[in-house]
Formats: sequence, C-alpha cells, structure tokens
Amino acid sequence: MRKIFLLTLCAVLFLVVAFQKNVAFAAAADEYQKLTLKLSTSASDLGVDALAAKMFGELLDKASDGKIKVRVFPNAQLAGGSMPKNIALLAQGGQFEMAVLSASVLGNLDEKFLTVGVPFTFANYEEVNKRLDGTGGKWLTEMLEPRGIVYLSAMHNGLKQLTNGKREIRTPNDLQGLKIRIPGGEVGIRTFKAFGADPVAMSWTELFTALQQGTVDGQENSYQTIDAGKLYEVQKFLTQWNYCYDGYFFLMNKKDWDKLNEPTKELIKEKAVEAALWGRKYLEDGELALKKKFVENGVTITELSNEELQAFRTFIKPIQEYFIDKFGIEAAAAWGLEK
Repeated sequence: MRKIFLLTLCAVLFLVVAFQKNVAFAAAADEYQKLTLKLSTSASDLGVDALAAKMFGELLDKASDGKIKVRVFPNAQLAGGSMPKNIALLAQGGQFEMAVLSASVLGNLDEKFLTVGVPFTFANYEEVNKRLDGTGGKWLTEMLEPRGIVYLSAMHNGLKQLTNGKREIRTPNDLQGLKIRIPGGEVGIRTFKAFGADPVAMSWTELFTALQQGTVDGQENSYQTIDAGKLYEVQKFLTQWNYCYDGYFFLMNKKDWDKLNEPTKELIKEKAVEAALWGRKYLEDGELALKKKFVENGVTITELSNEELQAFRTFIKPIQEYFIDKFGIEAAAAWGLEK
C-alpha cells in the first residue's frame, strides 16, 4: 500500500508541475504582442542569411505560441534589389521592420563599418566569434543606435579565400600580374594593388562569364559564395588564406523596436541570437563539405602554413595601418586591430 501511495503521489506531483509549466508558458505567451515582422535579406533564399532568417521565424513562432510571425524577403526584394537601398530603408523605417545585412552593406551608412573587413584581421572563425560576442558586438550596438537601427546578433558571411585559373598561390609574389575581381571598395583595391595584382571591380552577375572567358583571372569570396556561383567550374586553384571577413547582422528599425513591450523585445533578441548561432554553425560545418566538393570537381586547394601566412600578413601590414588611421583607433580596437 505504501508503495502504491508513493507512486500515486509522484504521479500527482508530476501533473501539478506540468500544469504549472503550461500555465507559465501560456502566461508568458499572453505577454507577447501579436505582430508580423517583414525581414529583408540581400542574398538568395538559399544564402545563409535567408536560411538563418527563416530559422529565426520558426523559433519565434514556436516560442510565442504563434503570436509573432516573420516573413522573409530575400534578394533585397523590398528594396528593388539594391543593397545600399536595403540599409537606407531599414534605417528610415516603414517598408520593413527587420533585416539581415552584411558589414559591406552597412558600409553605405558609414565606412567605419568596413573595419571588420580589413585584411588579415582574423585567422579563423574562433577569433571572429570572440569579437562578435564581445567588443565588436558592443561597438556595433553603439554605432547603429544613433542611426535608427537596433543591433540584435551576428553570424558569418564568411572568411574569404582566393581562386584563380592560372597558378597555385603560396607567396605574395605569386599574385603579381593577376587580374582579380573584387566587388569594389578601397579595401580590396589597396590590398591587391599592394600584392602587385590588378584589382577589377565587377558585379557578381558578370563574374562567372568573365572567369570563363579569361577577362579576369581570379576572384575572392567565401566558400559558400564560391559554391553558390559555381565558380569551382571555371577556377582551377583555390588558396585558403582567410584574408578578409564579412559578417551578417540581425537588425531592427529602432522606431519599430521602441513600439514593443519588454517581453516581446526579450524574446526577439533571444531568438535572433539563437538563429545567428545556428547560422554560424551552418556555415562553418558547411565549408568542410564544400572543400571536398571542390576537390572532386578538379580544384587544387592550397592551405597555407603559418609561416606562409605570416609572409602575407607582414607584407600587408602597411595597408592595415592605413585603414586603422582611416577608420579610427576605437573602431580598430573593437575588432582586435592595432599598429
């Protein structure tokens, strides 16, 4: 009898705890505002920015018991396909409440946001994550707020590698004379000119054909972007040198943010962080599979030793110092750059 009594008591206690949890969940869900957030991304619906944005929507929907919905619009649809307009509209407000945008896009607001892309700032994703979750994230928060934007979380657009169709690159001198496509901007121009290469600003849509026809010899991008553009089909060599970084950031218009109650704000922030961490892992894990895919398609991947990488870092030090002076000591320190 005693045993039966104890089992019955345990069952009752379990039901009470479960009931209390459900009541607490329902009470918390009642505190969330009912809303549908429009979220704009720059890349295609298969890009890590759009995939993480969709994950963010799923997490919010579940945690809010369906009260908060997210509609994701890839390819800068809500900004007529223009990346600069994407960030301008987010800051202005009215067209959409949220966006996942890269540092290079934020550079249209203020060139200091490009500090994160100064060459050879980061050796690996571990170093990047440390800054995103520390001084870099704090700096982004302080820089974006006066511009009408709330910073929520960060993930990777990727560490950039170099591909070309002519030769293996192991030393700075190996870049001499190569025509390298860059998306534009002073960082890429100064960096590749320092190496003796010829940087050519060119749109993404023109790149595959230009590589195929030999109009340019090579380009620089993350593994994911190289794969998305199928550039491995027209490039024989890839140098893994992690020379430059670009991030993706979950952002929200400040006027829309200020309309939310505290429980809703906390939940959106929490799920933006969770979705960004998912995005980081997705990209980092995916690069291992992409390396194998590229090799299977005939690409020679050269992974530089620490000594070989140091030769590039030493060579480019004056360029780093130039951008530290240009963007400012405070911005550089936030990302771990110093003279």
